[in-house]
Amino acid sequence: MEITFIGTGSGITQRLRFHTSLLVQNGYYNLLIDAGDGIAKALLYAGVKYNEIDAIFITHTHADHFSGLASLLTQMKFTRRKKPLLLFIHSELENFVIDYLRHLFLFPSTFNFKLQIFGYKFGDEIEHAENLKIVPLQNTHIKNKHNIKDISELKFVSASVLLKSNGVKVQYTSDVGAVSDLKLFTKFSPDYFISEATHIPFERIVEHIMQAKYKKSYFVHINNDDKIIEQHRKLSEEKRSKIIITFDGMKVKLT
Repeated sequence: MEITFIGTGSGITQRLRFHTSLLVQNGYYNLLIDAGDGIAKALLYAGVKYNEIDAIFITHTHADHFSGLASLLTQMKFTRRKKPLLLFIHSELENFVIDYLRHLFLFPSTFNFKLQIFGYKFGDEIEHAENLKIVPLQNTHIKNKHNIKDISELKFVSASVLLKSNGVKVQYTSDVGAVSDLKLFTKFSPDYFISEATHIPFERIVEHIMQAKYKKSYFVHINNDDKIIEQHRKLSEEKRSKIIITFDGMKVKLT
């Protein structure tokens, strides 16, 4: 399994980092996880051709993880994509994304390729390719923290995922809401850990990483001026060797 960090930034728009997004490659199969604002340009910078993407998995619908989807589909249409595309979004939001595309005058029936929208459920093991599976579990990132009224029809859906390929297991936290979210996949004993670094104190994430004894861990969803970079520099050499600050376009092979 090879992972390309298409973007590594937080929800704040930055000059040197696109919003966090991952490209997971397993042989000839390419899975894009999240498609936030600017994803089409981020893929260009990373040297990834739009039509090489086989599937897109959306963890949640905050703008930095979802709002670039329409522009990416538009670029696929402009480049006359032929290969079918799978779009995975939680089943509670399946009708929403269909309606969202309609309101942007993006009608899949007019595409040169077949767009298939698949509504996943938490706990499902989704087989993307012969040796690539993904298990989504709900984390606590999205909740009505502002106590907004009259939004009973909205579903608070945010996923962390476990990637499984050829015996290798990788946990990706996406955005999370509590330290407990870091332990969602403990029973699976992940080999590698990719963690957002915005919503949980740096020390707590490092503590979890050292206790879990992953082969390596990677920080995403960060700011260039974030104190986390300085905090990382102050770690012991042993910890720095196991905890990596990612950058846009970075590629890692996980075995």
